[in-house]
Amino acid sequence: MRLLLHMTMLLVLYLGTAAAAYEIGHTSITYYDPNRGDRPVPTEVYYPAETGGDDVPLAAPPLGGFPVASFGHGYLMDWDLYDYIRDGLVPEGYIVAYPATEQVLFPDHLELGLDLAFVLRKVRDEGADPASIFYGSVSAKCAAMGHSMGGGASFLGAADDPTVSAVANLAAAETNPSAIAAAAGISVPALVFSGGNDCVAPPSGHQIPMYDALASDCKTRVTLEGASHCQFAEYSWACSFGEGGCPDPTISREAQQTLVVTLLRPWLDHVLKEDPYGWLDFTSLLDSTTGVYYEQECVPASVEGGFAEAGIERGVLSLSHVYPSPSCGGSCVRYSLAEPAHVTARIYTLAGRLVTTILDEPVGAGTRDIGWDGLDSTGRPVASGVYRYRVEAEGDSKNSAVVLVR
Repeated sequence: MRLLLHMTMLLVLYLGTAAAAYEIGHTSITYYDPNRGDRPVPTEVYYPAETGGDDVPLAAPPLGGFPVASFGHGYLMDWDLYDYIRDGLVPEGYIVAYPATEQVLFPDHLELGLDLAFVLRKVRDEGADPASIFYGSVSAKCAAMGHSMGGGASFLGAADDPTVSAVANLAAAETNPSAIAAAAGISVPALVFSGGNDCVAPPSGHQIPMYDALASDCKTRVTLEGASHCQFAEYSWACSFGEGGCPDPTISREAQQTLVVTLLRPWLDHVLKEDPYGWLDFTSLLDSTTGVYYEQECVPASVEGGFAEAGIERGVLSLSHVYPSPSCGGSCVRYSLAEPAHVTARIYTLAGRLVTTILDEPVGAGTRDIGWDGLDSTGRPVASGVYRYRVEAEGDSKNSAVVLVR
């Protein structure tokens, strides 16, 4: 199925079992790497906070601390063109660091990769420093990430540092030294995004050989249909110039970036937070989201919690996933009952305001779909945005969410 932007589009978005809990704090830090001649690595760090702002205290961390992700920019592109990664991850309990290095005409790809790994180590070190605002708040789990040149560099950094827990990248481009060769030395979980209309770093010469070379026990490559190379970031003149002659994207920048965060977050929840339900959500999204195609190789026991958890019993009620479907009038939520129960299903805004009730009746045991057509309780279309399904049965409740883009 194609992604038709002239029609209402429902995209699944994983949000866990609670709305975003954190505001976004920010600090600017310049780290110095003594192993590279005290190389300065200016870094913008965003973190979960109770109150948003610069240099504000971190929020109280969960058990084990907040995982860290570093993100590398594309060629001649600024680090702040990827704010949507920050906005998608920090409120959900991740620290995101952007090294502002190698933004020059002739960048050193290896140095950028080493910067990505170095920054991950430094932020984790700060978690053990009583003088740091990060003291006692940082997990040992971390991911190297990036776009285009920064995506290739994420392979270089992870191959050099065995403490990197995972790799995720967007339209990763081949580098010098070779990211393809470096991928062969990476055994941690990896998620590789490709754009279906990318002719700057076309998958056949870039992400596919990188993916094939990976030694990871669990790796996934996701193709976003109609997605371009440059729409993985905000507008950049340099990137746009490099796209001259490429086919036009068939999805919007907003839709492309929404798809990235939609899939990235549950994957990170599993590999960095060791949440088995994150894996369930990730794989369900891969199978049900319009405009997404993927290949995957995973050894079932390769990550703690396992990848074969689809049969986990969640009580009387289990919520499988939300998926777009014309047969439901817009979006469907699939749920299962272990025994007959009275079921209520409601739609809420993220702020908790009731939008409409879509089911309130006794239901027999088994698996069923219920749908929402994007209307409120008065029959009027609601605005584009993120909405939450809440399904309840016999005191058991489950949540999921959907992005409505008109």
